[in-house]
Amino acid sequence: MRIEPGTALHDAVIAAVGHADAVVTDAAREPLDYDAFLAYRAVHRLRGTADTGGDRVPWSLIEKTTEGPHAASPYLRDNALREHAAYTSGLLDDLAPAVRAPALLGSAVGPDGRISLWIEDLPPTVPRPLDGAALLGAASDLGGLAGAWVGRVPDEPWLFDGWIDRHAQPGAVEDGVAVLERADRTRHGWVDAAAGLAGEQARVRDILESLPVTLCHHDAVGANVFRDPGGTVLIDWESVGPGPVGADLASLLFSSARRGDCSADLAVRLVELALAAYTDAVQRATGRRTTVSAEDVRRGFEASVALRWKLAADVAAAVQDGTAVRRGSAPEESPERALTALEALVGLLVSCARRLLG
Repeated sequence: MRIEPGTALHDAVIAAVGHADAVVTDAAREPLDYDAFLAYRAVHRLRGTADTGGDRVPWSLIEKTTEGPHAASPYLRDNALREHAAYTSGLLDDLAPAVRAPALLGSAVGPDGRISLWIEDLPPTVPRPLDGAALLGAASDLGGLAGAWVGRVPDEPWLFDGWIDRHAQPGAVEDGVAVLERADRTRHGWVDAAAGLAGEQARVRDILESLPVTLCHHDAVGANVFRDPGGTVLIDWESVGPGPVGADLASLLFSSARRGDCSADLAVRLVELALAAYTDAVQRATGRRTTVSAEDVRRGFEASVALRWKLAADVAAAVQDGTAVRRGSAPEESPERALTALEALVGLLVSCARRLLG
């Protein structure tokens, strides 16, 4: 591929090279697997070499594009516009001592509304799926992020505030409860608790909205977690916005295991250690500025997990219909192992709800 001088992409490549007078000598674009089922959004790795005055220097960057409103859905457009605003506003420039976003190398919004971001290409510095050390390290760093922003989330109209409904899926409650009512209670001892939880989502929301508010990534799953010498690097800031302390920890443990970004058994075993690491980091970051208790963090975590009630209905439906289940980040996993993992997560879901709601 040819990168034309004078374009926003060319400027981004020069930023990636790190030499203002570099001449791009070659470039190639390769697609990356990124929510392929959502049309009109794509992520590519661009790589090549550049001449910096006698030295041939390799470069690479990540290109993330979302088509304009003529093609992409409003959901995708909102996410892309939010991430573009987060990067270009400077919000992501100084997040927390041990959390950062990839460096922005360039961006553009085309005449047709096509949004392009060119960002730092991160090396694969954590095991996939995440192991215990990576999960606990990220838990601590996410606590530091939460502590850094408690009580001072920017009042920006583009920040995401619909995260509760995204997880609770209020439109799915009626059908989900019907599935649970038909479920085999001899196999699933959690059916009645899960059905009850579906009807208690208003209480869960009230709890979440009563807790200390901070800035949340809202998609801190394992696939979006990288590491560098300074701590955790988080990609995909499409859902950044206000939320309670503990919410990102639910994404890291529960949602990561649901996707296959980590072992479900490991996630369940690490809950208490992760809560302690997150809480300690929150309290160290806030100092005397504000008080966030360990109980605040626990309630935020448990209520954020309790929003994911629909997993129980999905598991029950799969068993009823004989449908093979899979976790997206574990394509080689057998359906039987995937189902066992998801059932373990339903156990965590129900135990969180019982502690939270009584």
